[in-house]
Amino acid sequence: LKFEAHTDSTRRTTRRGRMAQFVDLERSKDVGPTSFAGVGAATSSENSNLVGGSGSAGGSSGAPGAGAAVASVAAGAASAGASAIADFFKTAKSPKVCFFHVFFKLAAFIAYFIGRNIMGNYVLTFILTIVLCAFDFWTVKNISGRLLVGMRWWNDIKEDGSSQWYFESIADESTVDPKDKSIFWGALYTWPVLWLVFLIINVLSFSWDWLLLILMIFIFGATNVVGYWKCSKDQKKQMGEWAKSQAVRAVVSNWF
Repeated sequence: LKFEAHTDSTRRTTRRGRMAQFVDLERSKDVGPTSFAGVGAATSSENSNLVGGSGSAGGSSGAPGAGAAVASVAAGAASAGASAIADFFKTAKSPKVCFFHVFFKLAAFIAYFIGRNIMGNYVLTFILTIVLCAFDFWTVKNISGRLLVGMRWWNDIKEDGSSQWYFESIADESTVDPKDKSIFWGALYTWPVLWLVFLIINVLSFSWDWLLLILMIFIFGATNVVGYWKCSKDQKKQMGEWAKSQAVRAVVSNWF
């Protein structure tokens, strides 16, 4: 009898537990899925936050890719420009001379631009730019003019203070390569004109600090322009006299 009574009480307890579980399940169905918003599905604001977070993460991950793309494009443009310049000089008769005819000018301009606008060091910029311009002046006066266009000039100061110009030029100008000639004269005339523009801009903007440097660079370039312009005139004069002498010699030879 005691065993049967214990079994009945156990059965009743089990039935009560099952009924309690059933009631809880029915209550959860009546409440609906919104009661599980904190645990289950996310709300619209949370979804927008999640989307925004994923977008920012995508943007941050995409930024290095965009930077790498820009860097690759810039590197490709630089390499293309360098190859174009190299091909341009290769077509000349004297590519190395043409290169150094332009190199010191570009180096002086880069030193001036970086020293003035980025470094801001006046003394270092002045020294480096003047040294490069001196190299360019000597190269143009003694090497590139003689090898590219067959001309050379120098000026001798006498004891009384007067100056005497001397010119050398080839007799036959047809031996000069047209590409070498265009590179020489183009760079020769462009260089002082560029610094003349800088000089005018600095005067109009009252930037007196850099006027001395710009004026010295302009004088370097203008001196070579004047020297080779006079040398070119002397060469044309000599060519005219040579042509006249040849014509007179031909006439005399035909008569006799």
